[in-house]
Amino acid sequence: MNSLYARALTVDFGDRRVLSIDELAVKKGGISVIAGASGSGKSTLLRTFNRLNDFFPDCQVKGLLEASIDGRRQSVYDLKVDELRRKIGMVFQHPNVLPVSIIKNFTLPLVQGLGLSSDQAVRMAEERLKSVGLWNEVKNRLNSAADILSGGQKQRLCLARALALEPDILLLDEPTSSLDSGAAAEVEEYILAISKNVTIVLVTHSLKQAERLGTHFFDMEKINEVSK
Repeated sequence: MNSLYARALTVDFGDRRVLSIDELAVKKGGISVIAGASGSGKSTLLRTFNRLNDFFPDCQVKGLLEASIDGRRQSVYDLKVDELRRKIGMVFQHPNVLPVSIIKNFTLPLVQGLGLSSDQAVRMAEERLKSVGLWNEVKNRLNSAADILSGGQKQRLCLARALALEPDILLLDEPTSSLDSGAAAEVEEYILAISKNVTIVLVTHSLKQAERLGTHFFDMEKINEVSK
């Protein structure tokens, strides 16, 4: 089964076409790596899957774009945006922690997104922080601002927070490129661990990272007609 499927997909910003893809099928399970040079459309494609490009008023997306969510393949435009982005989560190149405490970085999305009680959200936060190896590092400062964390800690926090929303698919846009080698290795280890249960689409410009992590591979400069 395919987790994501696109056919005759084009993405334009104003009068400039940045994506033109005849067909793309991302398989369910494992880590699908989308590799390519800067400017080849990798990030734009990732944002198209969960409609983040909708934020740009001059962006026009055409073509078939489907996702397997809750065991059913459907158009990403048939779902409400908030539901779609829960089911197709995304973690960015630069960790986007909320300007609140470490614990509220978890409880706010869980209470507002999943309707959990505060107590339930706190219990799940502890569970997820342990799963990324972050609990022992932050358990005594949960009420401190998340900004005090290191880059690697912030990125693990963002990964765990995205997973707490129980997505079917997780999109990762160069999640280690802003980290030092030690922090990047920690994040890569966690990505491999979670790929057993969640379909991951990883954008990277690093061929070595693609080889280390990838189960399936796409060369953006081959699939995007604009890049040829």
